[in-house]
Amino acid sequence: MPILEVKNIKKGFGDTDVLKGVSFSMERGQVLAIIGSSGSGKTTLLRCLNFLETPDEGEIWVNGKLLTGENLSDDQIRQNRLHFGLVFQNFNLFPQYTALENIMLAPSLLKKGTPAQIRETAMSLLGRVGLSHKADSYPYQLSGGQQQRVAIARALALQPEVLCFDEPTSALDPELTGEVLRVLRELADRKTTMIIVTHEMHFARDVADRIMFMDGGVVVEEGPAKQLIEHPQEERTKQFLAHYSE
Repeated sequence: MPILEVKNIKKGFGDTDVLKGVSFSMERGQVLAIIGSSGSGKTTLLRCLNFLETPDEGEIWVNGKLLTGENLSDDQIRQNRLHFGLVFQNFNLFPQYTALENIMLAPSLLKKGTPAQIRETAMSLLGRVGLSHKADSYPYQLSGGQQQRVAIARALALQPEVLCFDEPTSALDPELTGEVLRVLRELADRKTTMIIVTHEMHFARDVADRIMFMDGGVVVEEGPAKQLIEHPQEERTKQFLAHYSE
């Protein structure tokens, strides 16, 4: 059974149709990279998956359970969000909390263990992203790459089934980008189920299992990562990739 099934998701804002019927599925442990120009609907798709936006039509299934439907209560929406973790491009850490406190916050609010257990888990996650020594640092004391790594650890703290990244390196300079991509590679090696919206084509080819190219709110082409990057079938995909290889 796929861990995630997305069926015919549509979303519009006013007169603009942003998603025009997006469907795909993922197996547990897969990494899916989503590529496409700005405005193609990539971020809106992630926001719909994380229930930050409500799809106008379509279904989202996780482990065979339907999450979407009409008139969901606030509590149902909160429960649905727990299936997904989302790492934003601009980190979105709470400035008044240390790195460790940022990671502990959601598990503490949701009572996901004793304070000691939550702290131990948070320290372990900081270790996984190479920042044990920054546990007591505040976001302003961290580089952009370090802040993004804390944001990844924070998303992992609730053990989501699917971890989503929205252009996780777009706010970083090339040196710091490498730090974050290393962490993503390690997560992929650990068979973490991930959806990564990215403009890093080499990374997508090397790390993702599959790539989905979106344009104009639809999936133009999807396939094995290396195959799609090196031998795209659709003319629109070829044009997009040619632009990135210039």
